[in-house]
Amino acid sequence: MASFQDSKAYQGKTETFFDDGREVELLHFIHSKPDIENIRDSPQKVLAAIDEYARTKKYLMNVGEDKGRIVSDLIAEVKPETMVSVLDAMAATAFLTII
Repeated sequence: MASFQDSKAYQGKTETFFDDGREVELLHFIHSKPDIENIRDSPQKVLAAIDEYARTKKYLMNVGEDKGRIVSDLIAEVKPETMVSVLDAMAATAFLTII
């Protein structure tokens, strides 16, 4: 298994890590980015902005880049005919923005 890159680490989880307004803060964070027009309509850039917020501002319970790649690669490899998903963690980060 590959080693984890510390530069990809999210902020530490505090005692309160949801339902404290961070979801609204995330929205404001993304909308305040100078390249917001390039982020719009780009699922990959939206996910990158979510990860940036989680790395630099506050902890988020979301799938993230590395786990998302594992899931996407597994789906591509196995090619299941049927998938059932019990999502959250930001709806599995919008199901990796529809893979």
